[in-house]
Amino acid sequence: MLVLGKSGKSAVGLDIGSHSIKVVELVRSGKSLKMARYAIQELAPGTVVDGEVVNREHLISTITDVLRNAGIKSKSVYSAVSGRSVIVRRIPMEKMTEAQARQAIHWEAEQHIPFRIDEVSLDFKIINEEIAPGQMEVLLVAAKKEVVDLHRGLLQSAGLRPEAIELEQFALQRAYEHAYQPGEEECVTILNVGAEVTNMIVIKGGLPSFNRDLAIGGNRFIEALQRSLGLDYEAAETVLKGNLPEGTSSEDVRSAISHVIEELSTSVRRSFISFQASGESTRIDRMYISGGCSLMPGLATILSEQHGLPVEPFQPFRNITVDASVLPDDDRAGVDAILAVCTGLALRGYVPGMVDINILGAAEQKKKKKRPAGESNPLITLVSFLPLILVAGGILLMVLNYGQLKQEERDLQSQISDIDAQIAQMEAQVAQQEQADLLELQVDSKRNDIINLALKQKYTVYVMEYLCRALYPEQTAFAEETEKGIYLSNLTLYGPSLHLTGVARTWGDIVSFQRRLVELRPDGISTLFSLPEFGQTYTLTTEGGDLSGAETRYQFDLEIGVDPTSLSPLVGDYAGI
Repeated sequence: MLVLGKSGKSAVGLDIGSHSIKVVELVRSGKSLKMARYAIQELAPGTVVDGEVVNREHLISTITDVLRNAGIKSKSVYSAVSGRSVIVRRIPMEKMTEAQARQAIHWEAEQHIPFRIDEVSLDFKIINEEIAPGQMEVLLVAAKKEVVDLHRGLLQSAGLRPEAIELEQFALQRAYEHAYQPGEEECVTILNVGAEVTNMIVIKGGLPSFNRDLAIGGNRFIEALQRSLGLDYEAAETVLKGNLPEGTSSEDVRSAISHVIEELSTSVRRSFISFQASGESTRIDRMYISGGCSLMPGLATILSEQHGLPVEPFQPFRNITVDASVLPDDDRAGVDAILAVCTGLALRGYVPGMVDINILGAAEQKKKKKRPAGESNPLITLVSFLPLILVAGGILLMVLNYGQLKQEERDLQSQISDIDAQIAQMEAQVAQQEQADLLELQVDSKRNDIINLALKQKYTVYVMEYLCRALYPEQTAFAEETEKGIYLSNLTLYGPSLHLTGVARTWGDIVSFQRRLVELRPDGISTLFSLPEFGQTYTLTTEGGDLSGAETRYQFDLEIGVDPTSLSPLVGDYAGI
């Protein structure tokens, strides 16, 4: 592949995750690229929690350490952010030049992003110069300034200079385009399985067609492995990296994580439905998985079975030379998955992309163009002569005749009239904007009413679905016959309350069922069911009528609270393009 772009010594991509920090340095090698150095360093637990930096000093020192361990001398890096504070939209605009669009983009952005315009850093890319007569399509990216400033501050505190800050999904897309060189009609999805979040992106024709952050990551798999197989955190983490402890089989792992993968597959399936409903494409040709947690044994096979797609590990180094002295072949598969994002970031220095977005912010980009030391500043020179200019102007005004002064007065009056007309026009525009804001509030209210109505319509179905998950967690297929410890004899759902009666083999079955109930979190945060206390009313009975010689059973009577708000994300589409 012919490599264009950066003519300097190297390009460095730095990926700051919630579990580890990764860095890759690429250099030019003839007409292709070569990976010169890389390093991966894990963060101490609790450094980053739910996307929030808790231990800033440790994070900065780890950034410094990972570059030093890799032997990277360059202070210029490409980095990326992601999360709910970043919005991506494909929007239509009146056809214009890029310079004109840059002036108008703030007005357009106000109609498409849920944040105040002065709270975000914006960038855009014209991706289709004519979608209709007089119209073009623009990829709009907005990120909260506080997120960008925090990320930039981390880099600068580590002694680094950010060349650009973009989105992780665009770095993945760039790595995919460079590695696989797909056809224009090929449509694929990439799942980047991180520690806390799975980034999902659908790519077609070199452009992002859909993206969503799924609230399921490696930490959920670790918890499932610890709970089902009795492993400690370190042992469960090694399983995610593809290493099975002694006495643990692939089938054991698959069984332990089956319900988490089922949740992940359900989220992916719903995302596919939303994407296909947009009308842009009706098919997905292939799925690639990346991220440190994608190394889990059997994950690709299970996802392929669930979605009927070829699923394979993402290989970002397919068109990049990698010497065995830098990365041994035995370690290649595992490192490929972890370095996908930072490889895409480093590629930005050499390979121009269709979505080279930079949300670093206009103020920071102007700093890069700062005048070299010693070069004279025309403004300072002008200011130094300002007193003399004022004196000369005063003398000139004193010798002007009366007629000239009257002409200036007439000119000023004409300008005042023009300004008054402009003010009246602006007041009319302000009134129109206030009316538009009122209409937008009404639309938001109607949208919320629709979501609430949809939730009411599907409320019973979702409650029954999650109740079945708690009753029979081992059941993996519809109508599958499995050994059950609990049978229901009566079920009543009335509003936010659920009343159950039934029979169980053991008192432990009742407690396990109750524990599974209160662990269900459809939205990943709030619990769906609540119990006043475990071990609610139960009665010990026997099939023969007495307790001697007959099999005992436990009859139970449970009153369960239901929180409908935890079901809201299941009926709304809060992310994507």
